[in-house]
Amino acid sequence: MKFACLLLFVPALLLAQKPLAFPNDGGVLDVREFGAKANDNLDDTAAIQTALDAFPNGNRIVFLPEGTWTVTDTLRWPKGDGGNGEKRTILQGAGMLLTKLVVPPSTPGFGDQPKAVLWTGMKPAQRFRNAVRDLTIEIGAGNPQAIGMQFNASNQGTIRSVILRAAQDSGHIGLDMGFTDEIGPLLVRKLVVEGFETGISTKWPVNSNTFEHILLRGQRRLGWHNYHQMIFARNLRSENAVTTLFNEKDSMGTVTLVDSKITGADVEAPGILNERQMYLRNVEVRGHGIPVDHADKGRDKGDVKEAGIIAEDTSHTNVAAPFRFDGEKTFSDAGKVGHLPVKETPEVPWDGKWVNIESFGADPDGKKDASAALQKAIDSGAETIYLPAGKEFFFDSEVLVRGPVRRIIGLEGRFFTEGKAAWRLVDGQNDAPVVIIERMSNRSGGHNIEIRHESKRALVVSSVTGFRVEGHGSGDIFADDLCGQLNLQKPGQSAWCRQLNVEHQGTMCRNNGGRLWILGMKTEKIGTIIETVNGGITEAAGIFIYSNAGWQDGLPAFLIENSTATLCGINERNYNHQPVSLWVRETQGGQTREMKERPWVYLSR
Repeated sequence: MKFACLLLFVPALLLAQKPLAFPNDGGVLDVREFGAKANDNLDDTAAIQTALDAFPNGNRIVFLPEGTWTVTDTLRWPKGDGGNGEKRTILQGAGMLLTKLVVPPSTPGFGDQPKAVLWTGMKPAQRFRNAVRDLTIEIGAGNPQAIGMQFNASNQGTIRSVILRAAQDSGHIGLDMGFTDEIGPLLVRKLVVEGFETGISTKWPVNSNTFEHILLRGQRRLGWHNYHQMIFARNLRSENAVTTLFNEKDSMGTVTLVDSKITGADVEAPGILNERQMYLRNVEVRGHGIPVDHADKGRDKGDVKEAGIIAEDTSHTNVAAPFRFDGEKTFSDAGKVGHLPVKETPEVPWDGKWVNIESFGADPDGKKDASAALQKAIDSGAETIYLPAGKEFFFDSEVLVRGPVRRIIGLEGRFFTEGKAAWRLVDGQNDAPVVIIERMSNRSGGHNIEIRHESKRALVVSSVTGFRVEGHGSGDIFADDLCGQLNLQKPGQSAWCRQLNVEHQGTMCRNNGGRLWILGMKTEKIGTIIETVNGGITEAAGIFIYSNAGWQDGLPAFLIENSTATLCGINERNYNHQPVSLWVRETQGGQTREMKERPWVYLSR
């Protein structure tokens, strides 16, 4: 791979960083302790599998330090007992350029039928919190049926900073997320797929997949094949002599694609072949005979035949919302609508002073409130505070997040609360400019901890379950792979969300006069999905509503009051014959209108 291509996706900080490392008392499982040894060309499969099997459903990090690790068979997430397996397992490298899992050339088993290097579990949608991070999977020559990864995660799970690479004429699928049903919601971020017959495969009707910063290069058949799934993607880059994205017909598959670039090699194949619903915004396509071929015979939208930047386009104008207060408009007016600028999630340095919350008196058995210990750790001058894995901490009081602390990390561990816990991000002295709270989860079915943003600083909430983020400050909020809630309560505040999963009864997301941007949102239970009021601006690219609890008559899925909203790629799955009955209630200047038919795209101005 050309090093320059990686610069499009990997910040200089990540490329230049030292190998990621974890504290010895953090509960992280180092594969070397199970007999694996890097850089010796000997088979590490059994040792790595033993590490994976050590704690089924354990919220544990299995760590591959810097080096090359040889794999000759599928590494499988642990089965566990009584349905406890294939979840809450995290395979972690030292860096996407530093840790390599390598399948040697002509390895037996990877040439006869499709076979994965990594496999993270089958349906049903119970594969909570699975993740693969910061490593490369490399397929040697003579392995034509090798699949880089068959990945499945539910509610909250992620692939981050991963390279999947296959030698020429080797590799079947890079990232396979179509091998089983009920995959997602999840977040794939900073993924490079080089080679393989097909780069990415996404299939089946639930539960939506969100992608950001994806590079596809050198596929032999298709860059990305989608069938039946809802995919929401931003910053897809493709360099291919084949079709980059095929959204196959005879399915419910929908694609929302924004801020992307597809480059061909003067080939006849279309850059995008779409046979179902698709929404495109700021997508550049060059080097293909037809940039976008809307091949569904029942379409009412013509092909995009001119190479260049597609400012905004949808495959089916009859489901794009023409619902405007200044009269009935067509989708051609969409180009007149401005969009929120997108901010990238800030990077937080990994180095600095780390401290264990147990060192400040936290009870690892969860019998006593650990809030006071967390406060002492914050006020100790530490830059990173960690909650060791294998413990369950109890929080049920107020904590002030202040000073130089810049990371509170769970090392994938768990907590619980009775509903009184509040972590308040406030301003003080020697404050870190960005604070990240990441990689932890609450007890299943338990209460959420409130993260109350009251600061001028930026807050990042990443790969967590069981938090309710309340914006009362002026600093930016970034939510990546959040299973919980997010509300902007103070006018003027901004939030950028990548993969927001809300399973809350009642109003799920409130924007009171702020600026809210979402890439990929999935909801369960019943309540208004997004409420935008008091001059707020909301923009969502990709929304999946799982409404099987039965919708209530008169309840709007989206409420807009004297505000603006751009909602793209709105999807619903309902199997109990009580789907959403009122999609939008919009009030502008005392006049109210309602929309009862589902819009694929909704523009309010």
